[in-house]
Amino acid sequence: MGTLEIKKTEYHTQAVGNRLKGLVWRNKEVETNPMIEAHVEHDIGVMFMFKAKDSILRDCFGSAPKTSRPYLDSYLVDISIFEILYNKYSSQGKGIKFEFVFITDKEYIDYTGNTDISTAATEFLYFIATPIDNNDDPINEHYIIFNLNHRFEIGKDYIGDESLDRLRNRYLSKDIFNNMITYSTPVKPTEHIYYSWADINNILIERNGSSKLYKEVEFSFGEVIEYDIIVDYFKKYSYYKFDAAKYKSAYGDHERKLTILGRYMPDDMSGSEGYFDMGSLYP
Repeated sequence: MGTLEIKKTEYHTQAVGNRLKGLVWRNKEVETNPMIEAHVEHDIGVMFMFKAKDSILRDCFGSAPKTSRPYLDSYLVDISIFEILYNKYSSQGKGIKFEFVFITDKEYIDYTGNTDISTAATEFLYFIATPIDNNDDPINEHYIIFNLNHRFEIGKDYIGDESLDRLRNRYLSKDIFNNMITYSTPVKPTEHIYYSWADINNILIERNGSSKLYKEVEFSFGEVIEYDIIVDYFKKYSYYKFDAAKYKSAYGDHERKLTILGRYMPDDMSGSEGYFDMGSLYP
């Protein structure tokens, strides 16, 4: 009897990081109002977030009160943290894997020193950032970078392989993950999201409408909307143009999966970017 072959994940430097970019834009041939113009670049990101709240988060995570949800409403990261990781690791590998884990409130406080968790849940969904080397292997320092209320120290704010394995296995063994398997069928639920160093550099250099660099990124959950639904939506509104083929290429294999959306802060609604999607969804 043969053994099961485990296929190694390949992380490509050409992976699409911001899949939302360029999918929708204002139709200049149709008169519209300033509010539509200001929000046009945000709309798919907003749709992804509201879809997640109304569907995958509700159906798979249960109907716990907002104060005790097993996930946070948002996960803030100071952009300077990305810069620190970029400066240390971009010459050593391909990018960062953001891995979904379940973390206890005590572990979170121990790792970050942050007691303001914004949920009364004793365990909740979280992400661990792991640099990937040029051989597609994770570097064994896994960073706790979300919602820190103290100055990030690259030599302290990380966990080792054993701790990560515990957090990862807890996520995979949860009823929530099993519910997502059913919800997302026939595709597999998301276990991690990959961002190349080029993608991270884009975050570092992004500027708002006043040509100032952003300070933070606010991450929230989104759900990849089925192709037919989103195409029908944009057909109804002539003030938009929508690249349906590009959307299908980016998301066709990831429908009904959980993803992470980033929003540059302080928010600049008249800017060119607004929301971005964390791109390559695995498995």
